[in-house]
Amino acid sequence: MPLRRSSTVVVLLICLLLLSLQTPSGVQSAGNLSACAAFAFSTEEDFVTQGPLPADGNPVISDGDLLGPNYTVCARNHELLAIWQITADLGLDAVDVIDTERSLVAFSTELDDPQARFGNGELLVTNGVIIPNAALLTLFQAGPDLGLDAVHFVGVEAQIVKFLEENVDIAPEAWLGGKLIESLNRYDVDIWFSTEGTSLTASTVQILDGTLLSARTGTIVVDQLALFAASVPAGIPARGVDFGLDAVTAPRTADAAAVRFSTEILYRGEPTFTDGDVLRAGSGVEIPHVDLITPFEPMARFLGVDALFMRFEQVGDLYLPIILHQIQE
Repeated sequence: MPLRRSSTVVVLLICLLLLSLQTPSGVQSAGNLSACAAFAFSTEEDFVTQGPLPADGNPVISDGDLLGPNYTVCARNHELLAIWQITADLGLDAVDVIDTERSLVAFSTELDDPQARFGNGELLVTNGVIIPNAALLTLFQAGPDLGLDAVHFVGVEAQIVKFLEENVDIAPEAWLGGKLIESLNRYDVDIWFSTEGTSLTASTVQILDGTLLSARTGTIVVDQLALFAASVPAGIPARGVDFGLDAVTAPRTADAAAVRFSTEILYRGEPTFTDGDVLRAGSGVEIPHVDLITPFEPMARFLGVDALFMRFEQVGDLYLPIILHQIQE
């Protein structure tokens, strides 16, 4: 081959190699968990994004992926489950983003671990912590497992991190028998949660799937009556309907009045809401479902919300979601 032609071929090969190494237009960079530092959610349904491709180039977004604002896929389901080396998608039923710099996320799945190391009602943490559902229910004496539909940690953030990191070697069964309660008291941390099932025979209070509970105190944090406007017939038996509590988030300061949440079912009265909207306790829709999913450009108009996290800042006497103005722009 003549020298000039050989040089031309080499140059072309180098150009092709450089092009292959570049990130295509519209494709996100890797390591997106930090994009969920202020806001995160999951959908109830799988879908294909018609918008910019996620970092891995896969347009299929599952109900187990952790999503953020501006069409961001913060973590695939298998990334949340990486410490257990699980490749199957187990769904995402609850989430609390504790610390993105430490990649510390608390969550629950919709399906059991294929190797039976945990069930879909356990509280999981990306560092390997597994807290059984029965441990969360210890003070309620409500049975072994009612599922886990929403979760939120309360306390000083540094203490929450210490609680999760210093107990990473605790076996799941070791949390039973009051061990979890002792540990929560020692670190001055609480876990707010809702269940998928109900227990009308619990020793302390009746547990409905629309009630926000405290693992540390064994009490109701917020019931259906306080979550909705007076015009909504929420609450059993007095008002007629339990709308469920599919996702919950709040400030770390145990401010129950600032709870944001999503429901299991919709309501067509006033104020109208769907089970894909983000609601504010005692008020109504704060973030319409369409504002959450439109950036992903799905073909469907409704995908639901199954898990929710917001970071709050204090403004005067109020706690406001940091991300709210960005979503509504």
